[in-house]
Amino acid sequence: MFLLIMAFGVQFERNMCRVKVQYPPVIRNFMDPILIGVIVSIVLIGLWFFATYNRLIVMEQEVENAWSNIDVVLQERYDSLGNMARAAEDFAKGVEKDLFEQFAKARMAAATASQNGNVAGVNAAEGMMASILPRISLVAEDHPDLTASPLYANVQEEIDEQNERIADRREAYNAKVRNWNVIIRQIPSNFVAMIMGAESKDYFEATNTENPELFAPNARESRQEDELDEIEHEIAMIEAQKKLDALKRGSN
Repeated sequence: MFLLIMAFGVQFERNMCRVKVQYPPVIRNFMDPILIGVIVSIVLIGLWFFATYNRLIVMEQEVENAWSNIDVVLQERYDSLGNMARAAEDFAKGVEKDLFEQFAKARMAAATASQNGNVAGVNAAEGMMASILPRISLVAEDHPDLTASPLYANVQEEIDEQNERIADRREAYNAKVRNWNVIIRQIPSNFVAMIMGAESKDYFEATNTENPELFAPNARESRQEDELDEIEHEIAMIEAQKKLDALKRGSN
Protein backbone atom coordinates (compact mmCIF):
# COMPACT_ATOMS: atom_id res chain seq x y z
CA MET A 1 0.00 0.00 0.00
CA PHE A 2 2.76 2.41 0.88
CA LEU A 3 4.49 1.73 -2.44
CA LEU A 4 1.23 2.39 -4.32
CA ILE A 5 0.77 5.74 -2.58
CA MET A 6 4.34 6.75 -3.38
CA ALA A 7 3.93 5.76 -7.02
CA PHE A 8 0.68 7.71 -7.28
CA GLY A 9 2.31 10.80 -5.75
CA VAL A 10 5.22 10.71 -8.19
CA GLN A 11 2.88 10.35 -11.16
CA PHE A 12 0.70 13.24 -9.92
CA GLU A 13 3.73 15.49 -9.55
CA ARG A 14 4.86 14.70 -13.10
CA ASN A 15 1.41 15.49 -14.45
CA MET A 16 1.35 18.84 -12.62
CA CYS A 17 4.72 19.80 -14.07
CA ARG A 18 3.33 19.28 -17.57
CA VAL A 19 0.44 21.66 -16.87
CA LYS A 20 1.06 25.32 -17.77
CA VAL A 21 -0.70 27.95 -15.69
CA GLN A 22 -2.81 30.20 -17.94
CA TYR A 23 -3.11 33.79 -16.61
CA PRO A 24 -5.73 36.25 -17.88
CA PRO A 25 -4.45 38.78 -20.52
CA VAL A 26 -4.61 41.69 -18.07
CA ILE A 27 -2.32 39.89 -15.62
CA ARG A 28 0.02 38.78 -18.42
CA ASN A 29 0.32 42.39 -19.64
CA PHE A 30 0.89 43.62 -16.12
CA MET A 31 3.76 41.16 -15.72
CA ASP A 32 5.46 42.55 -18.85
CA PRO A 33 8.88 43.87 -17.70
CA ILE A 34 8.58 46.97 -19.89
CA LEU A 35 5.17 47.85 -18.48
CA ILE A 36 6.42 47.28 -14.96
CA GLY A 37 9.35 49.60 -15.65
CA VAL A 38 7.05 52.31 -17.01
CA ILE A 39 4.73 52.10 -13.99
CA VAL A 40 7.63 52.22 -11.53
CA SER A 41 9.11 55.22 -13.38
CA ILE A 42 5.80 57.09 -13.27
CA VAL A 43 5.45 56.43 -9.55
CA LEU A 44 9.01 57.58 -8.85
CA ILE A 45 8.61 60.72 -10.95
CA GLY A 46 5.35 61.52 -9.17
CA LEU A 47 6.96 61.09 -5.77
CA TRP A 48 9.89 63.29 -6.83
CA PHE A 49 7.53 65.97 -8.19
CA PHE A 50 5.50 66.23 -4.99
CA ALA A 51 8.64 66.13 -2.84
CA THR A 52 10.22 68.94 -4.87
CA TYR A 53 6.99 70.95 -4.89
CA ASN A 54 6.69 70.72 -1.11
CA ARG A 55 10.35 71.62 -0.72
CA LEU A 56 9.87 74.77 -2.81
CA ILE A 57 6.81 75.72 -0.77
CA VAL A 58 8.83 75.37 2.44
CA MET A 59 11.75 77.38 1.04
CA GLU A 60 9.46 80.18 -0.15
CA GLN A 61 7.84 80.32 3.28
CA GLU A 62 11.29 80.53 4.87
CA VAL A 63 12.10 83.55 2.68
CA GLU A 64 8.83 85.23 3.69
CA ASN A 65 9.47 84.51 7.37
CA ALA A 66 12.99 85.91 7.10
CA TRP A 67 11.61 89.09 5.56
CA SER A 68 8.96 89.35 8.28
CA ASN A 69 11.77 89.34 10.84
CA ILE A 70 13.39 92.24 9.00
CA ASP A 71 10.13 94.13 8.56
CA VAL A 72 9.53 94.21 12.32
CA VAL A 73 12.83 96.01 12.90
CA LEU A 74 12.45 98.21 9.82
CA GLN A 75 9.14 99.57 11.11
CA GLU A 76 10.79 100.36 14.45
CA ARG A 77 13.66 102.05 12.63
CA TYR A 78 11.35 104.12 10.46
CA ASP A 79 9.53 105.31 13.58
CA SER A 80 12.84 106.26 15.19
CA LEU A 81 14.03 108.03 12.05
CA GLY A 82 10.74 109.90 11.92
CA ASN A 83 11.18 111.04 15.53
CA MET A 84 14.72 112.19 14.80
CA ALA A 85 13.68 114.07 11.67
CA ARG A 86 10.74 115.76 13.42
CA ALA A 87 12.99 116.88 16.27
CA ALA A 88 15.48 118.36 13.81
CA GLU A 89 12.67 120.01 11.85
CA ASP A 90 11.29 121.65 15.00
CA PHE A 91 14.68 123.20 15.68
CA ALA A 92 15.19 124.18 12.03
CA LYS A 93 12.06 126.41 12.22
CA GLY A 94 11.13 126.23 8.54
CA VAL A 95 14.66 125.95 7.17
CA GLU A 96 15.17 123.03 4.72
CA LYS A 97 11.42 122.37 4.72
CA ASP A 98 11.56 120.59 1.36
CA LEU A 99 14.32 118.35 2.70
CA PHE A 100 12.18 117.09 5.57
CA GLU A 101 9.17 116.62 3.28
CA GLN A 102 11.26 114.50 0.91
CA PHE A 103 12.56 112.43 3.80
CA ALA A 104 9.02 111.89 5.13
CA LYS A 105 7.84 110.73 1.70
CA ALA A 106 10.80 108.35 1.34
CA ARG A 107 10.24 106.99 4.85
CA MET A 108 6.53 106.35 4.21
CA ALA A 109 7.30 104.71 0.85
CA ALA A 110 9.85 102.44 2.52
CA ALA A 111 7.47 101.51 5.35
CA THR A 112 4.65 100.68 2.92
CA ALA A 113 6.91 98.63 0.66
CA SER A 114 8.34 96.74 3.64
CA GLN A 115 4.89 95.81 4.98
CA ASN A 116 3.91 94.50 1.55
CA GLY A 117 7.11 92.49 1.13
CA ASN A 118 8.23 94.68 -1.78
CA VAL A 119 11.99 94.37 -1.29
CA ALA A 120 12.84 96.26 -4.48
CA GLY A 121 10.72 99.18 -3.30
CA VAL A 122 12.41 99.12 0.11
CA ASN A 123 15.85 99.16 -1.53
CA ALA A 124 14.91 102.18 -3.64
CA ALA A 125 13.37 104.13 -0.75
CA GLU A 126 16.23 103.22 1.60
CA GLY A 127 18.70 104.53 -0.96
CA MET A 128 16.82 107.81 -1.10
CA MET A 129 16.78 108.13 2.70
CA ALA A 130 20.49 107.36 2.82
CA SER A 131 21.16 110.32 0.54
CA ILE A 132 19.02 112.69 2.66
CA LEU A 133 20.05 111.64 6.18
CA PRO A 134 23.50 113.29 6.12
CA ARG A 135 21.89 116.66 5.40
CA ILE A 136 19.42 116.18 8.25
CA SER A 137 22.35 115.35 10.51
CA LEU A 138 24.02 118.61 9.49
CA VAL A 139 20.86 120.51 10.39
CA ALA A 140 20.87 118.83 13.80
CA GLU A 141 24.55 119.64 14.33
CA ASP A 142 23.79 123.32 13.77
CA HIS A 143 21.66 123.18 16.93
CA PRO A 144 23.76 122.01 19.91
CA ASP A 145 20.73 122.11 22.19
CA LEU A 146 19.13 119.40 20.06
CA THR A 147 22.14 117.09 19.83
CA ALA A 148 22.80 117.50 23.55
CA SER A 149 19.27 116.57 24.60
CA PRO A 150 18.81 113.10 26.16
CA LEU A 151 15.82 112.44 23.89
CA TYR A 152 17.85 112.95 20.72
CA ALA A 153 20.69 110.83 22.10
CA ASN A 154 18.26 108.02 22.95
CA VAL A 155 16.83 108.09 19.43
CA GLN A 156 20.33 107.87 17.98
CA GLU A 157 21.09 104.87 20.18
CA GLU A 158 17.84 103.21 19.11
CA ILE A 159 18.71 103.71 15.45
CA ASP A 160 22.22 102.31 15.92
CA GLU A 161 20.85 99.24 17.70
CA GLN A 162 18.17 98.75 15.06
CA ASN A 163 20.74 99.02 12.27
CA GLU A 164 22.78 96.23 13.89
CA ARG A 165 19.72 93.98 14.16
CA ILE A 166 18.78 94.69 10.56
CA ALA A 167 22.31 93.84 9.40
CA ASP A 168 22.16 90.46 11.17
CA ARG A 169 18.73 89.63 9.78
CA ARG A 170 19.68 90.88 6.32
CA GLU A 171 22.42 88.26 6.16
CA ALA A 172 19.97 85.49 7.08
CA TYR A 173 17.36 86.75 4.62
CA ASN A 174 19.80 87.07 1.72
CA ALA A 175 21.04 83.52 2.38
CA LYS A 176 17.46 82.24 2.06
CA VAL A 177 16.95 84.26 -1.12
CA ARG A 178 20.19 82.95 -2.59
CA ASN A 179 19.13 79.34 -1.97
CA TRP A 180 15.70 80.03 -3.45
CA ASN A 181 17.04 81.74 -6.58
CA VAL A 182 19.45 78.86 -7.17
CA ILE A 183 16.97 76.00 -6.80
CA ILE A 184 14.33 77.53 -9.11
CA ARG A 185 16.99 77.72 -11.85
CA GLN A 186 18.55 74.31 -11.33
CA ILE A 187 17.60 71.33 -13.48
CA PRO A 188 15.29 69.48 -12.89
CA SER A 189 13.72 71.48 -10.03
CA ASN A 190 13.25 74.45 -12.39
CA PHE A 191 10.54 72.37 -14.14
CA VAL A 192 8.49 72.23 -10.93
CA ALA A 193 9.24 75.90 -10.21
CA MET A 194 7.93 76.85 -13.66
CA ILE A 195 4.69 74.91 -13.09
CA MET A 196 4.06 76.59 -9.72
CA GLY A 197 4.92 80.04 -11.16
CA ALA A 198 7.93 80.60 -8.90
CA GLU A 199 9.94 83.79 -9.51
CA SER A 200 13.34 84.96 -8.36
CA LYS A 201 13.38 87.22 -5.30
CA ASP A 202 15.27 90.45 -4.65
CA TYR A 203 18.15 90.69 -2.20
CA PHE A 204 17.89 93.24 0.59
CA GLU A 205 20.70 95.67 -0.10
CA ALA A 206 22.73 97.45 2.55
CA THR A 207 22.56 101.25 2.34
CA ASN A 208 25.37 103.59 3.24
CA THR A 209 23.99 106.20 5.63
CA GLU A 210 27.41 107.48 6.69
CA ASN A 211 28.39 109.17 3.44
CA PRO A 212 28.06 112.94 3.98
CA GLU A 213 27.53 113.60 0.28
CA LEU A 214 26.14 117.09 -0.15
CA PHE A 215 24.83 118.60 -3.35
CA ALA A 216 23.69 121.96 -4.59
CA PRO A 217 20.33 122.34 -2.82
CA ASN A 218 18.12 123.38 -5.73
CA ALA A 219 19.41 120.87 -8.28
CA ARG A 220 19.65 118.10 -5.72
CA GLU A 221 16.16 118.67 -4.32
CA SER A 222 14.64 118.73 -7.80
CA ARG A 223 16.31 115.45 -8.69
CA GLN A 224 15.26 113.86 -5.41
CA GLU A 225 11.63 114.83 -5.99
CA ASP A 226 11.72 113.19 -9.42
CA GLU A 227 13.32 110.06 -7.97
CA LEU A 228 10.74 109.90 -5.19
CA ASP A 229 7.93 110.12 -7.73
CA GLU A 230 9.54 107.29 -9.71
CA ILE A 231 9.92 105.17 -6.56
CA GLU A 232 6.29 105.69 -5.55
CA HIS A 233 5.14 104.89 -9.10
CA GLU A 234 7.28 101.75 -9.17
CA ILE A 235 5.92 100.59 -5.81
CA ALA A 236 2.35 101.20 -6.98
CA MET A 237 2.96 99.23 -10.18
CA ILE A 238 4.46 96.30 -8.27
CA GLU A 239 1.55 96.22 -5.83
CA ALA A 240 -0.94 96.33 -8.71
CA GLN A 241 0.84 93.44 -10.43
CA LYS A 242 0.76 91.41 -7.21
CA LYS A 243 -3.00 91.93 -6.88
CA LEU A 244 -3.49 90.96 -10.54
CA ASP A 245 -1.45 87.78 -10.07
CA ALA A 246 -3.47 86.92 -6.95
CA LEU A 247 -6.72 87.34 -8.88
CA LYS A 248 -5.43 85.11 -11.68
CA ARG A 249 -4.44 82.40 -9.21
CA GLY A 250 -7.85 82.66 -7.55
CA SER A 251 -9.69 82.30 -10.85
CA ASN A 252 -7.66 79.20 -11.70
